[in-house]
Amino acid sequence: MLQMISSGIALGAIYGLIALGIVMVYKATGILNFAHGEAAMICAFVAYSLLKLGLPLWAVVLLTLAFGGLMGYAIERFVLRRFIGKPLLSSAIATLGLFLLFGDLAIWIWGKDTQELPSVFPTRPIDIGGGVVVSGIDIGILAVCAVLAALLFGFFRFTRLGIAMQATMENPTAARLMGIPIKRIYSLSWSLSHMIAALAGLLIAPLTFLHASMMQHALHFAFSAAVLGGIGSMPGALLGGVIIGVT
Repeated sequence: MLQMISSGIALGAIYGLIALGIVMVYKATGILNFAHGEAAMICAFVAYSLLKLGLPLWAVVLLTLAFGGLMGYAIERFVLRRFIGKPLLSSAIATLGLFLLFGDLAIWIWGKDTQELPSVFPTRPIDIGGGVVVSGIDIGILAVCAVLAALLFGFFRFTRLGIAMQATMENPTAARLMGIPIKRIYSLSWSLSHMIAALAGLLIAPLTFLHASMMQHALHFAFSAAVLGGIGSMPGALLGGVIIGVT
């Protein structure tokens, strides 16, 4: 039981990361992004291509996160900005279109064959006592999620930009009247959410291998985690992911 719980927490942390990006965009813009998982898959393939170029792993991670941020900015700026404030169905259809586009794009560029992406963490199993053996990947995933949660808490609690994002999420009209550039906040929220998606892709690809449909299964659980934790709660998204992972 302890073995299953420890593995479930690590897997649920990834579900929580994906759910966190979905919730962040929904709170900021009122858009449910059904293409979030496919964006994580594209970022994982980009990391795979960078590794093939011979770049060191630390540089690949940084460049992949940067690519995710630019990808989120481009999606918001050139595709979804016109849907902000519009009925939820119209934006949902637009993100479903992106879902199909990203899947076909990945097959067109990288093919249908399954690839392997190395983990940034050691795969050697570690005995933590009580008959429980966990891999270094699971411990690394938990550490990354804990650090990310702490950084996001500090960002939203103690920085002017984070407080401005919260104000925009709570009441865009009042935030605009107070001089907050809400269009920039929308772009920032999409960039941050897709950087989180890129991180989730880097973490889950070594576990599931790299292929065009690698995130579709995880996306179902991520949406469930977002709903379970309250679709507007970012801490709830992480907690919902852990609960679903253990279950």
